[in-house]
Amino acid sequence: MPGLTDPRAGTPFPLTYEQEWFHTKTLSGGWSHKNTQLAFEILGDLDTDALAAAVRAFVVRHDALHLQMDPVPGPHPHQWTRGIEADEDVVRRVKVKAASPAQFSHYASVLLSRDCVTPWSYGTQRPYVIRLLRYDDRHHALLATFQNLVFDGRAHHLFGHEVWRDYRTLRDGGSPPDTAPSFADAAVRQRERTSERLRAQALANWRERLAFMTRVPWPPAGPAPGGPARAGTVSAELPAAAVTALRGLCAEFRFTVLQSAVGLFVTALAARTGRSDVGLWTSMDSRASRDTDVVGMFAGSCPLTLRDIGADTFSVRAQVRDQLLNGLRHQRLGAADLTALNREAEETGGAPVSRDIYVNLRRFDGNSEAGDDVDGLRITADAYPLHRITFHDTFALHLRCTEFRDRLCVDLLYDGHRADRRLARAVLDDMLAGLAATVPA
Repeated sequence: MPGLTDPRAGTPFPLTYEQEWFHTKTLSGGWSHKNTQLAFEILGDLDTDALAAAVRAFVVRHDALHLQMDPVPGPHPHQWTRGIEADEDVVRRVKVKAASPAQFSHYASVLLSRDCVTPWSYGTQRPYVIRLLRYDDRHHALLATFQNLVFDGRAHHLFGHEVWRDYRTLRDGGSPPDTAPSFADAAVRQRERTSERLRAQALANWRERLAFMTRVPWPPAGPAPGGPARAGTVSAELPAAAVTALRGLCAEFRFTVLQSAVGLFVTALAARTGRSDVGLWTSMDSRASRDTDVVGMFAGSCPLTLRDIGADTFSVRAQVRDQLLNGLRHQRLGAADLTALNREAEETGGAPVSRDIYVNLRRFDGNSEAGDDVDGLRITADAYPLHRITFHDTFALHLRCTEFRDRLCVDLLYDGHRADRRLARAVLDDMLAGLAATVPA
């Protein structure tokens, strides 16, 4: 597929609020560099030309992946797009000489790990690296990493969905779409939607939430009995029948499955710790409804303030729902504003802003193994774990809820110092019991 003429090519456009905050934190050294990564193991009779064409079509039509910035961006960078050239290689094809499938998988993990932590060369490099590895005719790996400044959780979902959709289309003799909603246009619209009145409301709302977060710290870490504390993860899942029933009940009461999960997590936390108020952080996607299918960076962290969490679970779930809507409504502040508000909250409250509990919520439209039905291919996502790379969680508890059509997967990470395995296991068991009790037998 040839490159497309981009009407905005070379014309600067503003960073989204989320891009600005991410850039500021990485520039200051507050966040370590890590690219967003996707990996698929592909078993079966793969049409490699069709897959490469599907990936190229995705890259060509989504202008966030054409992004360029100054070689030394500085604190107030400009960004613009440079369209994909007709003869430009988007997918790097590699034939791997491996002694066994296990050795091939190890090589894929090592390569993905290297790409994951390699910084983007501003001004010269495309903000992605995509590789198609071949072990033999029926065993391949698709590895992709994207610079976080252009790629968030929604973009991650769109890549998997659109690439395999277009692969089917090409195999059937059709042509994939050659246009997509523009990230540059969406970034401009995001800024234009913020009036001085809305900015003032957002400042007041964030000021109130951050002040609350200085009043709800997790107890400081104490000495670990029996030796050094160990971090870890406890996991569980709700199967398809229970998720389907829960989804129906949630719709009746105007909750989502994920809102219910967080509400029950908070209720369990109250029962196991005796806390009455709790502050959570979560990632918020600020895309407008018209920009749902825009690939780009619109994900930023957001505090949720929950009071009287020992109340009935219906009230707590309603609080979670309202707090998520409240956060989305006021997610329109730049890096300078957020930096000043955090400093003000800590100076006024005399304590750090609590960042002890984080909830990560993801929802996918398909099944957890959605790639299985692509032209008889057996496709496994996240098949290649990162090799010799450890990212340390800074939270006492980190809840990860991933909703698929056929199951709800829950992981609860604990740091071992402020929250141990026994507490995490008890909270997760209570949470799952609450979800199961919600569903009629």
